[in-house]
Amino acid sequence: MGAGIIPFCETDGEVQFLLHKTFSGRRTGFLVDFGGGGQDGETYRQTAIREFVEETDTMYLEEDLTRACRTPERIENQMAVMGAVFDRTQNAHPDWWCRREPGNKSPPKDWITYFVEVEHLDVEAINRQWMDDDGTRFKKPRQLLWIPGAELLAIYKTKPKRLWKRVRQLIGAPIILAAIVSTYEQRNRSKN
Repeated sequence: MGAGIIPFCETDGEVQFLLHKTFSGRRTGFLVDFGGGGQDGETYRQTAIREFVEETDTMYLEEDLTRACRTPERIENQMAVMGAVFDRTQNAHPDWWCRREPGNKSPPKDWITYFVEVEHLDVEAINRQWMDDDGTRFKKPRQLLWIPGAELLAIYKTKPKRLWKRVRQLIGAPIILAAIVSTYEQRNRSKN
């Protein structure tokens, strides 16, 4: 069992989705969600939240990036914060998630990815922390990227090979992406 999160936000009237790239391993160069395998006894929700906190090395939810580090205590504390963010989105939009195609492995893949609204942050400050690290603070440097909704939909349609395979294999992801973008466009129109 595994789970992940694709965070999104609205900034300057545009919905953007947060993905990342890695610099080593089999996911190098692909646009990747924040996710991984579940630990004993975890729910999909718990796995998705923990993976987001771990894969951002506790930086996304940290006010002072110089203090960020991946300790069990920091991960647990941030999981509580991210849990509230997760629940706010999922309570309002319980259908903003999708399963991954099961594939032909035995047993089949059992995976859920959730779309969760987060506060917009300038991710360049986080990216600099990873780039400036000498390997003592962080396990695996990444590059966080905000992708506009229209651009991510175009990638799914015309260049899906840019996406890591589990992101490509999310059943109905473009439909959910379009629904999220449409929801915020309608909300903005009703404000004006």
